[in-house]
Amino acid sequence: KHIQSSREIHKTLQAIEIEGGKAEYIQADITNPADLREKLSNLVQEINGLLHGAGALADKFIEDKLEADFDLVYGVKVTGLRNLLDIVPPQQLDYLILFSSVAGFYGNAGQADYSIGNEVLNKLAHHLKLSHPSCQVLSIGWGPWDGGMVTPQLKRILVRRNVPLISIVEGTQALLGLMDEHQDRPQHVIGNPLPFPDRKVKPDLRQYRISRKLSLERNPFLADHVIGGNAVLPTVCAVAWFINSCASLNPGYLFYSISDYRVFKGIVFDDHSPEEYLLELQELEKSTDAMILNGKISSVLPDGSIRFHYQAQVELRKRLPERPMISSFNLSAESPIEGSTLYDSKILFHGPRFQGIRRVLNISETGLTTECLLPNFPAEEMGQFRVNTFNPYLADIHLQSLLIWANSQTGSIGLPLQIAGGIQYHPVPFDITTYATMTVKSSTPHKLVADVTSHDRDGYVFSQVIDAEITLNEKLFALFQENQLESDPIWI
Repeated sequence: KHIQSSREIHKTLQAIEIEGGKAEYIQADITNPADLREKLSNLVQEINGLLHGAGALADKFIEDKLEADFDLVYGVKVTGLRNLLDIVPPQQLDYLILFSSVAGFYGNAGQADYSIGNEVLNKLAHHLKLSHPSCQVLSIGWGPWDGGMVTPQLKRILVRRNVPLISIVEGTQALLGLMDEHQDRPQHVIGNPLPFPDRKVKPDLRQYRISRKLSLERNPFLADHVIGGNAVLPTVCAVAWFINSCASLNPGYLFYSISDYRVFKGIVFDDHSPEEYLLELQELEKSTDAMILNGKISSVLPDGSIRFHYQAQVELRKRLPERPMISSFNLSAESPIEGSTLYDSKILFHGPRFQGIRRVLNISETGLTTECLLPNFPAEEMGQFRVNTFNPYLADIHLQSLLIWANSQTGSIGLPLQIAGGIQYHPVPFDITTYATMTVKSSTPHKLVADVTSHDRDGYVFSQVIDAEITLNEKLFALFQENQLESDPIWI
């Protein structure tokens, strides 16, 4: 390896001389200021530019990293630059080029130290550009090059993960292009995010118990989900509670499906509601491709007994399948009903943050289609239920189709009871028009079961809800009318 390195150095020096340049190779420890100063002592006055491309790797998951690993990787990047600038002051330089990495901008599994070091370079570039405007400062977040730190073994891994490599010619041209442009913007990214690697999964099935304090004051959006004068946690927020907790415990996995979701006793924010709730999760199956967890949410009553609120089973996957096409749908406005009419009449009790149905396009004995668009609103108003990979607010809009159909066809209204299954192929975003196609599976005077598919105008599916069930009760009409809080909480 040493012989090969020496040959490459000699070849590079020869190539520079052939082009009319002059080069001198000096070997020094960039993290050792005394060694560096000694090796550069005869050249300091001549240096008018620095290209800092030194780097070291010690890839391990963060729980396995040693302090020495961090010191090495971070030190080469940050301490090395500081040592260089102590010897060659920035005011002496015409240009300062820092080789950062996409790992610093996007992050990369197993490279916490490398990511931090490179992101520090990015921030230093901004600082140095402000303090030394006459110096051309660039910090370039490179993707992996086909050479250098990318060994043949690492190259094979990157190719398997479909990570494009930057050829030496492409990288050189990109660098020269940025330098020729005399960029005022010091930070640049040339490369894509790096995918999570397949991680060995420990075979033991784990359990988790996560307590959470939940209050009306912490969640301003609840003012738009009030029944009978009291704020009620939307059932989709309980779904999001399960999903986000499972996903946060398993980074690199994406929410795919939920099944066997049941409401035992919904959470109502009144004088008797507990302050703390417990989420219990049990891993059922796990592999490098998927995770399945079962969960329950409960609270403790004043007498010490346990009250269960919700249960669900969540499946996470490393990769989601492509969005399918809905088998059939109808976007013709055959019997349109304006969404504002439904909200104003309190058939739908929901306040502005949940008023996303623009029109009911058509309705029949077998189902209906709604046209939906929900504007985004500040994350602070979402409180403890901010949107991650699952958007509970859009999910609520699509499920409102069951309430509309029940009122139109049976003269009753209802509340959610359970969902047999649900699949998400792609997160549903705010601020775009989506459609909900609802198909009735069964209907009785006391219960409605239906499937709901959310999709775009072309029929590409965002998500599917299978056997969503609501319980019907005419007494809910009076409670739906009381959809305002009696007093405004102090939001925190």
